[in-house]
Amino acid sequence: MIYEKKLNSFPEIVRELGILDLDAGIRAVGKYKSKKCYVFITRSANGFTSLVYSIKSSGKESLPDKRLLAKEFDNVQAAEAFLEEVVAKPVKASAY
Repeated sequence: MIYEKKLNSFPEIVRELGILDLDAGIRAVGKYKSKKCYVFITRSANGFTSLVYSIKSSGKESLPDKRLLAKEFDNVQAAEAFLEEVVAKPVKASAY
């Protein structure tokens, strides 16, 4: 069973980031190098891992396409600073 919680603001993303389990993550719509993208961030044994994917449209669905970036962060503050740069406004995100 997959649990997904909608996140509608950047403070909600930051709050969830601070309590992520190793098997949980956050997905947000973002913008990276002027391209609309999906930003995924998960907690890893060494901090946080973020993956940025371009978006591919398939009918009415938007799906992750090509990986644009993979980045590791040692602490929650560094992950938060990166997300602040790439998460689109208005925020469309989910914790899972």
